[in-house]
Amino acid sequence: MKKSLISAGVISMVIGAAQAETVEINGSTLSYTVVGDGPAVMVMHGGLGLDHTYLRPYFDQLSDGHSVIYYDHHGNGQSDHPADFSDLTMDRLVSDADGLRAHLGHDDMILIGHSYGGFIAQAYAAAHQDKLTGLALIDTAPALDYEPALAGNDAQMGALGALFAGPMPDDETFRATWNLVIQMYFKDYDPALGAKLDEATTYSYQAWNAAAGLLGSFNMVEELPKISVPVYAVAGRVDGITPPEQGAGRIADLAPNAQLTIFENSGHYPFIEEENAFFDDLRSWMSGL
Repeated sequence: MKKSLISAGVISMVIGAAQAETVEINGSTLSYTVVGDGPAVMVMHGGLGLDHTYLRPYFDQLSDGHSVIYYDHHGNGQSDHPADFSDLTMDRLVSDADGLRAHLGHDDMILIGHSYGGFIAQAYAAAHQDKLTGLALIDTAPALDYEPALAGNDAQMGALGALFAGPMPDDETFRATWNLVIQMYFKDYDPALGAKLDEATTYSYQAWNAAAGLLGSFNMVEELPKISVPVYAVAGRVDGITPPEQGAGRIADLAPNAQLTIFENSGHYPFIEEENAFFDDLRSWMSGL
């Protein structure tokens, strides 16, 4: 039997949840939402070219004791989309996150980064670990110096080739291509879930195109050993885009204060596929910070 996409407890927490707000940082507008009250937990979305909506309502459940901060990166979702996407640099993405933290009045925070958000989170930690009480890195990697291990049918593999071989021409093409590729990111893909994620997402093909260039020089192998804050390194066992051996396993080996967890029945989204086990483990780690 398939489990419900959204637990009853989570539904009760998100009723009446805060609406999106905006703030100007680095000369453009960031769209953000805060759920709950207490010590800050900032959650960075992946993509790029997507937005924060796929992270909800899953991480909302942390709002029972924390201020959970979601936002759309510069050029993504409901945040400003620049005329020139050369503004979308890793330094800019890090600076935006720190500016949002300061705007919300938090001296420090737990930072959670999923997928591409995990790349940004690592870069943030390298620059601002004094602002962190913990760093959770979910299905991400310290460097893209390996070959992904995704497998699918002809249509899915064709979409994968198109997505990574060259620029996407428009939002609709990116959307259609992504919705084939994402099917390979789950251990057990649920079309109903896929439709919900797609319906909620604001796509930005320009952000996707710009993001790829930032990863050519991305490498945290030398920086992770310098990060002394507690690190929660997580992967789904069958994640083909950031496999545990190249992703969470390497992060745990490199970071001096890291905990490694592999979820055996998940792909790239363990907080969806093994929601209860994932949040039990995350909360256990958070309780020790």
